[in-house]
Amino acid sequence: MKSLFSFLALTLLPIGLSIAQSTSTTPTSTTTSGSTNRLQDLYDEHHGITKKTGSTAGASAEKPGRTKSERKADESSANESTVGVSPSNQPSMDRNLSRTRIGIRAGVTYPFFLEKAVGVDPAPGFVGGLTFNFGSGKVSFQPEVNYTRYNQNKNLLGFTLKEGADVLEVPLLLKISSGTYAGSRFFVNVGPYASYAMSASEDGKKVSLDGEKGRFGFGAAAGIGAAIKAGPGHVTVEVRGLYPLGNTDNGFSTDSKTILGQGTLGYIFPLGGR
Repeated sequence: MKSLFSFLALTLLPIGLSIAQSTSTTPTSTTTSGSTNRLQDLYDEHHGITKKTGSTAGASAEKPGRTKSERKADESSANESTVGVSPSNQPSMDRNLSRTRIGIRAGVTYPFFLEKAVGVDPAPGFVGGLTFNFGSGKVSFQPEVNYTRYNQNKNLLGFTLKEGADVLEVPLLLKISSGTYAGSRFFVNVGPYASYAMSASEDGKKVSLDGEKGRFGFGAAAGIGAAIKAGPGHVTVEVRGLYPLGNTDNGFSTDSKTILGQGTLGYIFPLGGR
């Protein structure tokens, strides 16, 4: 009987030692692995690193031994593709699509007499002012504010007297253009205008118009020109004629014998976006 117990003890002892060793090894491994993961989590939390499952940045962040700057660089490169296709980061619409434009124009004036006036000849003057344009299509609205001088020469007994009139003009024009603002265009301007005679001159000496009637006038304007693409805006070249149709004192009239001609060069550019 003792021999049987001795035999069983010798047989079961190795098995028990094997089971005990296996049991003690498994928790240690688990504890070590859990400890390592916990230390990595604490490191990530301390350095503000957020793990992203399934992303390149997340995979890079989970690698131990990487510096904070390396992780940020990986996250930035991973996000560039997403940012690049975002509608808000696509190339902005060309500023040429702006609905508001502002510009300047300047040039010469020259009155054309429809009937020859005895002793009176037309003479060149000048014009300059601001141009505004509202609309981005082929049809737009273009108000202007211009300072204009019209001159003529009056011949009296062999002497020439140069007469001038300084006028503030406000055209309200409908602009019809070809093409698009992305390139050069041709255009036609047509519409009414209002005017105010500020002063007059004779041989360079200013003549007061205080008390004179008919200082507020109105008429119709029409012009044709081209807008040549240059930088963010366009260089404009235009030939325009203004036909007076009366004033606030004498009323409407189509008996004017003069067309007030203007030839101008300008530049107009967009303000802001759409």
